[in-house]
Amino acid sequence: MSREYFIGLARETLFAPRSAAGRILALNLPSQGLWMALVLMTILNAIVYSATIHLSPTSDPTALAMVPPVFLSPLLFSVALGGALVLTVFALTWVGRAMGGLGTLVDVLALITWLQVLRLALQLAVTVLMLIAPFFGGLLVMVAAVWGLVILVAFIDRAHGFGNLVKAAGVLIVVVVGIVIGLSLILGVLGAAVF
Repeated sequence: MSREYFIGLARETLFAPRSAAGRILALNLPSQGLWMALVLMTILNAIVYSATIHLSPTSDPTALAMVPPVFLSPLLFSVALGGALVLTVFALTWVGRAMGGLGTLVDVLALITWLQVLRLALQLAVTVLMLIAPFFGGLLVMVAAVWGLVILVAFIDRAHGFGNLVKAAGVLIVVVVGIVIGLSLILGVLGAAVF
C-alpha cells in the first residue's frame, strides 16, 4: 500500500465511508493476514495510548493514580483491547447476519482492522497535540469519537449490504448492549466468587 493510496483511502473513509468500505472489501485480503494486522494494530495502539497517558500534562498529580492499571500498562491494555476487538468482530458479524445481513467474518474483520489503522494515526496526532496544545488534543478526541461512530455504522451497513444506515445502527446498538450486559454478568459472577 503506497503512501498516496493510504492517504486517499483515509480521506475517503472520513468523507465517504461507505465507498471506502467498498474499496477495502474489494481487496479480498486473506483472513490470516487480517488477524495478524489486527494484533499488530492492537499492540501499537496500546503502546501509543499508554505513552499518551504518561506524556500528557495534568494539573492534578493524583489524576494519574486514578487511572485504572489496565490503561497504564501497554501489555494489559493490548490484551484487553485485543479481546474487545475480537469480540466486536464476531458480534458485529453474527448480529448483522441475524438481522438479514450478508457480511462475512472476513468482511467485518477487514473493516475493523482498517479502523484500527486509522485509530493509530489518530492516537499519534493526539499525543503530539496533547504536548503542544492540550485543549485541541481533547477536542480532537471528542470529534473523532463521534465521527468514528458514524464511520463504523457506514462500515457495518456496507459489510452487510443493508443499504439502510438505521438498520446498521441497530446492529451496533444490539452489539454494544449485549457486550455491556455480558461484561456485567461476568463481573458480577467474578465479584460474587471473590466475596
